[in-house]
Amino acid sequence: MKNLLLLFFLTANLFGFESFNYINKNYKLTSQTELKANYFTIISPYYYAKKIQYFKSFDGLNIAYKIFEVKDAKASIVISSGRTEGMLKYQELIYDLNQNGYSVYIYDHRGQGNSDRLLEDTQIGHIVKFENYVLDMHQFVTNIVKKNKKLILLGHSMGGAIASLYAEKYPYDFDALVLSSPMHQPDIIAPSISSFVCNLIEIRDSNVDRYIVGGNSYDDHDRVFEKNILTHSKIRYEISKIAFEIEPKAKIGAPSLRWVQEACLGSAKSVQNANKIRIPTLLIHAQNDKVVNAKPQKEFCENAGVYCRGIQIDDAYHELLVEEDQMREKTLTAILDFISTI
Repeated sequence: MKNLLLLFFLTANLFGFESFNYINKNYKLTSQTELKANYFTIISPYYYAKKIQYFKSFDGLNIAYKIFEVKDAKASIVISSGRTEGMLKYQELIYDLNQNGYSVYIYDHRGQGNSDRLLEDTQIGHIVKFENYVLDMHQFVTNIVKKNKKLILLGHSMGGAIASLYAEKYPYDFDALVLSSPMHQPDIIAPSISSFVCNLIEIRDSNVDRYIVGGNSYDDHDRVFEKNILTHSKIRYEISKIAFEIEPKAKIGAPSLRWVQEACLGSAKSVQNANKIRIPTLLIHAQNDKVVNAKPQKEFCENAGVYCRGIQIDDAYHELLVEEDQMREKTLTAILDFISTI
């Protein structure tokens, strides 16, 4: 029966984004009101009760991670976070996933969060090769993650591009793939010219490790809620800011030109190679996303064929996992419904 439900789920709208408007009230999901009341007394202490651990990357970097296991877990979920984020931004999500019976494994990508930085200016978002993100994840999954349960890979934004590349290179390490606003192409200047700009970017030794033109540090960025393009939820936006004030060393600003070039190359590769996907995949598109582009997400699902289903959360901004209640609850309902069929 589960296989039939999964087949229907994946083929219901094969190559498009249908609006997803269902909320399962049986799931234990934190509301904005509960978050405001319980963040400092329940959710954040729950997160900090687990110590940060580290593993050595293939090139000797310290990569930070945490494990949140629950007894008799339905499955284990590995989270691949977006650029600038780090695991401390996922405290509410970790808590909610645990409350619904799922163990969580989460780590900070190289160059951000509590993992080793790559440049002397630690707030520049940088990467030498996008593939290095994938190699780190493979080491994490191989050496740290316990595989005695069903294993789900959940990637958001940049983490979605990394997760896509991982599932293409190691097609059977996970049982299912969930992509939240995946960066299958960064939105550079405007969606219609992003590909053109990506192809124009050139790297010179003089600018490889500097902020991209117009970029600056975390603290120099204007972080007024009314100007943000990430979420409609003011409480979740403000709590994310508080999290980074509590852990200032986790702050990260604009990317380097090298990162932008590698992001263009890596995200394009993730779309081109989507025909190598061999596990059920749910791609969740945010209708009003101004950070990544929609067309390559649709191309990814088309290339993945019957393995991919794309859905849309109407009116949502990029950060679906920290959106306002209605949008976040739809997103998490879709995720939890999907992985329950695996």
